[in-house]
Amino acid sequence: MEETHLKEELKLFFETLQSPAHTRREVLDNVQKAIALIAEQWHVGRVAAALSAPESGFRAQISNMEGTLYQSVRPTGDDTVSINFRTGEGGTADIIFYAEEGYQWTEEERRELLIFGQTILGAFRLEMMDYLLRRTMPTDLSVSMQNIAGFMAHLGGMCARGTVANYIGFYFNTHNFKYVNKALTHQKADGVMRQYTAMLMQGLEKDECAARLGGDNFVAVIRKENAEAYIHRIGNIELVYQDGEKSRKFSFGATIGVSELENIHEPGEVMMRISSAYQAARQRDSKDVVYFSEEIHKELMRQKEIIAGFYRGIAKQEFEVYYQPKVNARERKLCGAEALIRWKRHGQMISPMEFIPILEKEGSICTLDFYVLDKVCELLSVRIRENRPVYTISVNFSKRHMENPHLAQEIVEVIDKYNVPHEYIEVELTESEDVKDYIVLANLIDELKAARVCASVDDFGTGYSSLNMLKMINTDILKIDKSFIPFGRDESDNQKDCIMFESILKLAKALGFRIVAEGVETEQQYTYMYEVGCDIIQGYYFDRPLPKDEFLQRLDSGQY
Repeated sequence: MEETHLKEELKLFFETLQSPAHTRREVLDNVQKAIALIAEQWHVGRVAAALSAPESGFRAQISNMEGTLYQSVRPTGDDTVSINFRTGEGGTADIIFYAEEGYQWTEEERRELLIFGQTILGAFRLEMMDYLLRRTMPTDLSVSMQNIAGFMAHLGGMCARGTVANYIGFYFNTHNFKYVNKALTHQKADGVMRQYTAMLMQGLEKDECAARLGGDNFVAVIRKENAEAYIHRIGNIELVYQDGEKSRKFSFGATIGVSELENIHEPGEVMMRISSAYQAARQRDSKDVVYFSEEIHKELMRQKEIIAGFYRGIAKQEFEVYYQPKVNARERKLCGAEALIRWKRHGQMISPMEFIPILEKEGSICTLDFYVLDKVCELLSVRIRENRPVYTISVNFSKRHMENPHLAQEIVEVIDKYNVPHEYIEVELTESEDVKDYIVLANLIDELKAARVCASVDDFGTGYSSLNMLKMINTDILKIDKSFIPFGRDESDNQKDCIMFESILKLAKALGFRIVAEGVETEQQYTYMYEVGCDIIQGYYFDRPLPKDEFLQRLDSGQY
């Protein structure tokens, strides 16, 4: 019983020390309560503490803490246990336990008191660290420039004085520092950064402010009459760095978001405007400066809402896979399908054109692609177990996956999880505009083919180097983009469209590719495809994308 009681006291001691504390007084209260829990059992008469945190370059003076943490009603003896700790900032911390009068601690008890003392010191250290974080100097010491804390404090003063409307806000990312970091050592690159930030601050008036957010991202507030000149400066900075006996010249541009600051009441509104303008500039991938507008802000909020809702939507099964049949042109029989994603949120269907480009830029598209693959494999596995008709289903994989060296392996792992024969999955990849990406694409296709997974190239013809791609990759299927399908809405281009389509078809067949024509919508287009020998048709002429239950019915019939 006594041992159980002792364990409970120890548990309460540690729990009390770890209780939430937001001020120094609360930390001290927790410490004193914790000591009281173990004092009688360990014959503790008094506990004294001394904490010293001298002034440093990182913080203002922290007043020393010293005094009694615990005092028993019984007299205090001479036996003591002292724990001393030297802090990383040059300060010291001491905890001294005094035994009750006439009591001598055993070696085991002394070891236990040392543990208690170290735990108490840990509690004080956490409080001191929190203090430092809350009072960090408003300067990026590595470049002697204000940081975000300093910038927000500067804005706070402007808002309080009611002068912020006289300024223009900037948020910008510097171009070319990746090259600097590659060309120079870390220490020398820091030297270039210091020169650069000095040029950003050169000539600023006392009421103007530039600050470094981190890396190569910066913010500034500049008087309206000086704003245009500052835009020109940050977009065209050249500096010479002395590297030993030789000098190196660097040029820097910037992606710049700008906002006027009328009707601003607090610093957060400034950051919202200038960061929104910067994000818009970044998304446009333009060298032009982008100015904040309510339309830009609303669009960014919509994008953030899509991104924030994405993972919740995945968890709640809001995403549904639809299937658009592929039809053998000669036999008019079902020969496969393409899996397409739909998002039903709050009872309404969100168009893929709304969320796919956003997820593509943000990167979550990779998660969505594997979600679709998982659902397709699940459907196929059920059909196979039920001994019902199955066909190859294609799943789109974004170009964002090209950064993943294990993509083929991860695709195969999903397929194998459901015991689906590999030939029933086709991976659709979009052709790139970059020759380097072609090499990655070609390697990926080879890995998939080695695993008996079919690969196709989607939207063929929309890239800048399509013919070069045909030479480099070893795919099985080409999907001709619907913009090349003749007899569309613009009748004036029919002759050119026919010449181009038939040329692509002839070249692709000579190279051993099968051809899928997507976007076939009319009888005239189908007849043309049949006559020129196109292999597979996909489009509204046969079927729109079908929800799962309708597609299963189509699988059972199979004939058009």
